[in-house]
Amino acid sequence: MMDDRASIGVAPPPRHVPLLIRAGTIFGNPLSLFGCVFFGFGMVFFWVFVLNSDFTSWLDFRGELETAQGQLTACEKASMSEGGGKHSRGTPIFAHHYRFTAGSDQQYEGISYAKGARYETGSAVTVEYPEGKPEISRIKGLRVRPFDAGPMLVVIFPLVGLGVMVPGLLMGHKANRLLATGMLGLGRLKSKEATNMKVNDRTVYKLTFEYEAHDGATYEVVAKTSNTENLTDDEYEGLLYDPYRPSYAVMMDSLPGSPKIDGLGHIRSGHPLRDLAALLLPAVVFVGHGIAALVLLTG
Repeated sequence: MMDDRASIGVAPPPRHVPLLIRAGTIFGNPLSLFGCVFFGFGMVFFWVFVLNSDFTSWLDFRGELETAQGQLTACEKASMSEGGGKHSRGTPIFAHHYRFTAGSDQQYEGISYAKGARYETGSAVTVEYPEGKPEISRIKGLRVRPFDAGPMLVVIFPLVGLGVMVPGLLMGHKANRLLATGMLGLGRLKSKEATNMKVNDRTVYKLTFEYEAHDGATYEVVAKTSNTENLTDDEYEGLLYDPYRPSYAVMMDSLPGSPKIDGLGHIRSGHPLRDLAALLLPAVVFVGHGIAALVLLTG
C-alpha cells in the first residue's frame, strides 16, 4: 500500500487551499447546507414573531407597580393579527398610543397592544409602570408588544438550524486543515453498511476504509454518503490524514466539491461552480439577516 501511495504526487505541507475550495468544504456538506437553510427560514420567524413578543414584561413589571391616569391619543390597527388559519384572517391586534404624567409633572408617552380590543381615542386609561421607572409603562391589562410570550417558541427553529450547521462547519474545518497539512494515504474498503438515513430517496451508507500511515500502523476512517460510486470505483481510494494523529483522516472523494490533486501536486477544485454555489447560500442568509438586524434593531 505504501508503494502505491508513493506513486501519487502531492505538494508537501503546508499546501495552499484556494478560498473557493475552503468555502465548498465548509458550506457544501449536507449538514452545513441543511442547517443553513433551516437557520435562514427560522430567523424569518424570529424577526416577525420574537421581536414582536411581550417576553420582557415578566421582568420589567415584577414587584410593586405604580399607576397613573393617562389619555389615549390614538388607536390603530396593527399590521399583524393573532390566530386564524387557512380560511380565516385571525383576530386583529390594535396599537393604543397614550400619554400620561408622572413624577414632577413630566409627561410620558407609550404604546400598548390589545388583541381584538379597541379603545376610543381621547378616553381615559390607567397606566402602570415599575416603581420609579415611568419610562417603562403599559396600559393596565394590555401588553407592550403585539404578541404575548407564546411566539417565543419559534426561536427553536433557528437554534435547530445552528445545531445542525455547527457540526457541518466543524467537519469542513477538519477537511480544510487536512487539505493544507495532511499526508496522502490510500484506503481500501473494509466494510459497507446501510444506515437508516436517506438523502433524495437514496440510502446513506457507512463506508469504512483501512489504511496504513507513515508510522507503519493501520488505521480506519469512516465516510457516510448516499453517492457511494466515487468511493468504490477503485481498489484504493485517496485520503488525507494528520501526520501527528494518523487516526484523524478524511476521504478525498467524500469532500464536497470533490477537490483534486493536479499533476503538480496542488489542490484544485473538482467542481468550481458547486463550490461557488455553496458559498452563495450562506452569504445570502447571513448578509440578509445581518441587514434585517441592523434595520430592525436600530430603526
